[in-house]
Amino acid sequence: MMRKFLGLLKWVLLLGYFPVILAFVASSQRSMVCSEVRVAVRDSMEARFVSAENVRLELLKSFPDLLGAPLSSLNFEELEAHIGQHSAIRSVEVFNSGSGVVHVEVSQHAPILRVFAPEGTFYLDAEGRRIPVSDHFSARVLVASGAISKDLEPLLKLARMVEADEFLKAQMEQLYVRRNNDFVLVPRVGDHLILLGQPEDLALKLRNLRLLYTEGLNPREWNEYRTINLKYKNQILCSRRREW
Repeated sequence: MMRKFLGLLKWVLLLGYFPVILAFVASSQRSMVCSEVRVAVRDSMEARFVSAENVRLELLKSFPDLLGAPLSSLNFEELEAHIGQHSAIRSVEVFNSGSGVVHVEVSQHAPILRVFAPEGTFYLDAEGRRIPVSDHFSARVLVASGAISKDLEPLLKLARMVEADEFLKAQMEQLYVRRNNDFVLVPRVGDHLILLGQPEDLALKLRNLRLLYTEGLNPREWNEYRTINLKYKNQILCSRRREW
């Protein structure tokens, strides 16, 4: 009988103990203040349009009372919305680790094309979102220049195809648009131009180009040609350099 009583008493004490502990933890959380802000840029190896330190300084500048403020008074959604206004930032998450440190995790947009347009220079990501250039970082992506029109979709369509093909992505360096809207690709290796013509049947033209590079020409022959013409359907016309 005494054993049952002691067992029952133990459970009563435990059930009374947990609410006290929970109340103590809740009280501690309410009184805890923000002691530090730590920022991590997840994809900093691929793109460096923003730095962790710059994000931190901007946050503290815009919210000067952040450090020392009670954690219970912070609006994390407001902090996320403010940081997310930067055009290079794709997503942001702000959270509290429970120790008074506010963590900020940032992901950047991934550029696939750099455009030199009449209105200025900028990057485009796969969705066509503009990303401003940075004084501290230059993305190694396809560069578009020449007679750039306001309709950027044809450029973006080609850039997506090049980005999706590891071989072409490594090989192609520049896209030049002529006044008649003909597209010309400039490779990284080989002293020749690739004439794509009008931005039509681009998937077929790039497929033929890839086959020419991988199964047709020997890499040692790349410098022997002046142009590779893919303008005409189901035709690849290669023009050799003249020997003087």
